[in-house]
Amino acid sequence: MKKIIIAASIVGTAVAGAFWLMKNRSRAESALNDIKDAARNAYRKMDKQARKAGRRANHMVQEQLA
Repeated sequence: MKKIIIAASIVGTAVAGAFWLMKNRSRAESALNDIKDAARNAYRKMDKQARKAGRRANHMVQEQLA
């Protein structure tokens, strides 16, 4: 989870750098699409880890109640 947060902050920094550095619209569009893909992948990984953590917690609770 910590790695995902670090990755998200790196993506945010990359977005700021892309806006600052890119003057050509097609290059900026390409960079923004890459950033969107990276953000989407980070979200998917975070969501997967959150679901796994929830399942593990439910499993531990069920074991304790049994």
